[in-house]
Amino acid sequence: MYHMAITRLDLNYMEPSVAIVKRLFAASGNRCAFPECSAPIVETSGAITGIICHIKARSPGGPRYDPGQSEEGRHSFENLLLMCARHSKLIDSEPDRFTASVLFQMKEQHERFGSIDLLPEQVRKACRLLDDYRALYSIHASGHVMIDSPGAIQADQVVIKTERKSVKLNPPVGTIASDGPRRNYVKHLIDRYHKYASKQPGRKFRYGALYDDINRRFGAKWDYVPLVRFDELVAHLQAKIDGTKIGRINRGKGGPSYSSYERYIAKYQEKRRP
Repeated sequence: MYHMAITRLDLNYMEPSVAIVKRLFAASGNRCAFPECSAPIVETSGAITGIICHIKARSPGGPRYDPGQSEEGRHSFENLLLMCARHSKLIDSEPDRFTASVLFQMKEQHERFGSIDLLPEQVRKACRLLDDYRALYSIHASGHVMIDSPGAIQADQVVIKTERKSVKLNPPVGTIASDGPRRNYVKHLIDRYHKYASKQPGRKFRYGALYDDINRRFGAKWDYVPLVRFDELVAHLQAKIDGTKIGRINRGKGGPSYSSYERYIAKYQEKRRP
């Protein structure tokens, strides 16, 4: 069981700017910031399943609230991160464990390889995310909360209860993330490319560039690319590796720059044997 309380809010209402939400969405890669969580913030269908979370609470009495923080600071990019509903509830239920320091580190690690550019469809998703935030914090002139007015719930306090237990979030069926061996092999290729590309002298290197390239070419984060396009993604990554300076040197010597999928799986299975 969990309880979600929506209490009376003051009328000095502020919210994150559109530019900040777009930046958050781009940096997040449309994924929850909680470690190892691959839940999307906005589903392919457009349904909003994630939440704009405040590291230091937006209101007095909230988790990690800092009375010395300015209103601008509370709604700044640095104080916000995107999470799925499950992990948003978790961090606010255990503020002693998930301190502001821990969440700042979580944000930095999650957004380290994020993008700075958004495709038009991603811009629309970011705007829908802000609309959802506004719906949650809409304020009636009397100071009451209004949710999706007209016909909305209006009260000084609304408590919503549910008996539903949290469920384990699994990667979508039919994506590379849902197939362990294939996911691991693609990650092997990505890591190998980063290793080679980062050592090329005279060329500016950015880890996020390859992820952006995959997103543009395949229309999804690398592990959410459909399984039916696995061979296509593998060929693309292998060509990227071969195109690096070290890759070209290896080919000239007749040596491999990466394992084939079959060879990788054989090694993977060997390591898993007791």
